[in-house]
Amino acid sequence: MAFFSNKLAFITGGSSGIGLETAKLLASQGCSLVLIARGKPLLDKACQDIVACMDKTSQSVNTISIDVADNNDVRQKISAAVERFGIPDILINSAGVGSGDYFENISYDRFDRSMKINVYGTRNTISAVLPFMKQKGGGHIVNISSMAGLIGMFGYSLYSATKYALVGFSECLRSELKLFNIKVTLICPPEVKTPFIEEESKTLPPEGRAVKIFAGLLKPRTVAQAIVRSIKRNKFLVVPGIAAKFLYFQHRISNGFFTRTPSDWIVKFVARRSRK
Repeated sequence: MAFFSNKLAFITGGSSGIGLETAKLLASQGCSLVLIARGKPLLDKACQDIVACMDKTSQSVNTISIDVADNNDVRQKISAAVERFGIPDILINSAGVGSGDYFENISYDRFDRSMKINVYGTRNTISAVLPFMKQKGGGHIVNISSMAGLIGMFGYSLYSATKYALVGFSECLRSELKLFNIKVTLICPPEVKTPFIEEESKTLPPEGRAVKIFAGLLKPRTVAQAIVRSIKRNKFLVVPGIAAKFLYFQHRISNGFFTRTPSDWIVKFVARRSRK
């Protein structure tokens, strides 16, 4: 309980999914929060849910509506939020979009939009918060990537591209920001049971669906618990879920052979069945 008492966390994508569950968990452990998302109605609803989780009257939860892909909007509103609520001890980048599809079906505009939200959105919030954390003398940044940022998968040419970018970005930040006592954590979960699954199912190829199942399916709460533990223990790379951990271990020790070979077999089998 004492670890998060009197701390302040800014959470992008804080109105739903992993971001919201992490906010609830932090609130239950004494942390104050600033939730960041585009939609005001969802932010207001999230705020009400989180107040019910709070442990102390000294805690606060506030919201700001930001388009993380818009660097000017992020800079102006983060600066105003810091002036009003204080410098965050923790920044959690949970905002993101994505979908599975065959590469040839993905337009330039669709690719560009995902890059701007998933990659530039994370870059923009860190860039806006970093000067304040350096001024404060420390902090903790959590970037949420994906197993798709560690292992490429059929039908994920767009989503994996954004998540691989976050892995490389976080690796570099971890080294650079150590000099300023700012810690970095990279979370790479498998599929998580959020509204994203239903939306993704509209375009995800059957080959991708068949391969994806092997990494497992987690609840947002499970990922939120992994995030909170990783902050406490100052871990860099965290892969939540037993199946996902085993898959990543197999991938690393075999230089991809133990993951690519069965994946190719499955893709070939499903593709044949789909053509019948």
